[in-house]
Amino acid sequence: MIGRKAAVIGAAAWFLFCLDPIMASSSDFVGRPTTSLVRIIGGASLNSNSNSVENQAQAEEARVSHVRDILSKRLGSVLSGRRARQFEKWASKRGDLKVISMHGVDEAELDFNTSDDAVVSSDGIFPDDSINLALVPLQHMPSLYPGKAAHTMGEATISGVNLFFRSIRLGFNFVPVASTAWLAFLSTTFREKIWFKWVATCLSLSGPAFIKWGQWASTRSDMFSEQLCQALSQLHNDAPSHSWKHTKNVMESSLGLPRGGLLRVFESFDEIPLASGSIAQIHRASLNGTTIVAKVRHPNVAKLIDMDFRLMRIAALVADWLPALSWLHIRDTVEQFSHTMAAQAHLNVEGHHLEVLNYNFRNWNHVRFPRPIYASSAAIIETFESGSIVTSILDGYDALASQVAHDQGTLVVEEVDDSDDSDEISLGYQFVPMSVAQFIVTTGSSVYLKMLLIDRQMHADLHPGNIMLDLAGVVGKKPVSASSSRKVISSDTTTISGRHLGITLVDAGMVAQLSQEESTNFVGLLCSIGDGDGRIAARCALRFSKETQLTEEEQNGFVEDMDELFKERCRGYHTNVDVSHVLRGVLGLIRKHRVRIDANYATLVVNCLCIDGLGRRVCPNYNVLDSAKPLLQSYQGLCYNKKDGSPVTNPSALQKGLVRLSMPLAYMKKSASDSAFFHREMKKKNVGND
Repeated sequence: MIGRKAAVIGAAAWFLFCLDPIMASSSDFVGRPTTSLVRIIGGASLNSNSNSVENQAQAEEARVSHVRDILSKRLGSVLSGRRARQFEKWASKRGDLKVISMHGVDEAELDFNTSDDAVVSSDGIFPDDSINLALVPLQHMPSLYPGKAAHTMGEATISGVNLFFRSIRLGFNFVPVASTAWLAFLSTTFREKIWFKWVATCLSLSGPAFIKWGQWASTRSDMFSEQLCQALSQLHNDAPSHSWKHTKNVMESSLGLPRGGLLRVFESFDEIPLASGSIAQIHRASLNGTTIVAKVRHPNVAKLIDMDFRLMRIAALVADWLPALSWLHIRDTVEQFSHTMAAQAHLNVEGHHLEVLNYNFRNWNHVRFPRPIYASSAAIIETFESGSIVTSILDGYDALASQVAHDQGTLVVEEVDDSDDSDEISLGYQFVPMSVAQFIVTTGSSVYLKMLLIDRQMHADLHPGNIMLDLAGVVGKKPVSASSSRKVISSDTTTISGRHLGITLVDAGMVAQLSQEESTNFVGLLCSIGDGDGRIAARCALRFSKETQLTEEEQNGFVEDMDELFKERCRGYHTNVDVSHVLRGVLGLIRKHRVRIDANYATLVVNCLCIDGLGRRVCPNYNVLDSAKPLLQSYQGLCYNKKDGSPVTNPSALQKGLVRLSMPLAYMKKSASDSAFFHREMKKKNVGND
């Protein structure tokens, strides 16, 4: 053992002795052979580290430049219309273009993959697969984000333990509601004045699935009381927001940027969001000097939605077992709604919806949807659309009316049909320019009818908060002033401040794909309101679900009550029918007689109420039913049997073609009727001013 050690030491000494003259030839190493050797080894390590850092910096700069270049080219393509033409070509080859979040469709049937990795490679700036808007993956330039991928953030596997603790948390949230349910059952006053508000508050504290369910339930007056729907409607105003750190991490992860790379791609990116919803929030940013917006999903949204709907399904099974609630088929409703919510949690689905809706309205220059530039499951980058929320605009005119009434001590009110049962009409409409009022009501009704009759793809979240109006210089951040209103009132052309009026619909995460049968059945209901025929309306409503548990006697009772309702409230076209009042009465009878209606029909009713309510607020004398008469009658004549008035279940290709050909002519008739109406209104207004 000692001999071996001596041999090793001797060999090492001989090696250093031989190496010393070589080192001594350099002035840097004279007299320090062993130290010089260490420096050689250390210097090589430092050079290696330096090269590694330099290579990393070059890779980061290459990735940042690549992302900036691709997004810039996409933005140019979108703004120039090149992307729209590309999508149109793709859609024409595809044929029957459908959206993704279809009510009641099994996920296995969807032609869409929500994974950010499933992208078809392409040499262009957009993927060949026009459904997907993610960045095309490059093998030589992988993602440089060091953390989790954006679509996997908070998406850990859900275990029974997770569900247990989530159920405990939800149980704690709903303690106030559950512990006082008995009092709510006994006391109508407590139930309507206090308990319903507690329900809304508990839902708002329980996560995105419950918030969205509450928003959806607020529109289902066919299932729930008006007071509960009113309390739940406040959920549209409550929205959480997440931190700037989460937004930054998601954006950098989605784009494959290194940490800190976001502000190297965008010139600016606002830390404070413009708006926030239950699923995501929106930030303003700037790319190549152009203002854009980025929509970023809240943390853990997909996981929470998954867990909550698993628990909801269990609760729905219990509800369906109870005889008093079995007619609602809550389990089926939860299945439909959970599917829609699951699709909405993936923002690339919304990106595709936006492109489909823009394609459907490609020839309507005054109707817009945001145009997506990039989309992943956790983020969307899209064009910034100018305008203001419609309710804020009309609130400004209402405030102006109150101000003028206070200053002058009186206010001239035009005569409108204001029956005791009608909704309260504010006075702000008197200060809305006639051209603006005409644009809002005619465009709103025309968009709704096009979605119903031609596209059969209906924006399923069409509340006033998702409708924006671009009135150029008229509407700003501040309420309309009295001086500016007088200036506006004198401008009754189709443009304001030299710019065309425009309407933008946002938040397209939920879009209802209507079947031919659904579209035809609902047109039948609207036509029956136009004809003042309650019996036909009842038969149409009974077809709003494929399954019904009503006996023949119960169905006859529903028909008789509907007939009485129409005799009281609905006399048909050109009798100034209050469509909202009639539809609410129909929903009340549906709830009373436990008639089940499927989700898409509920969406159509709610959107119709929204458009009618908006029209009455802007121009109370305008009647959306009378305006829609040319289109409804044209569609009815082609899609209903003339003998018995029943809908054609399987229209032929010829019938479908005739519908599309007849619609432009029907729209021309509607436009002429609308123009004549507003011409008369303008004359009355001028006479009043004189």
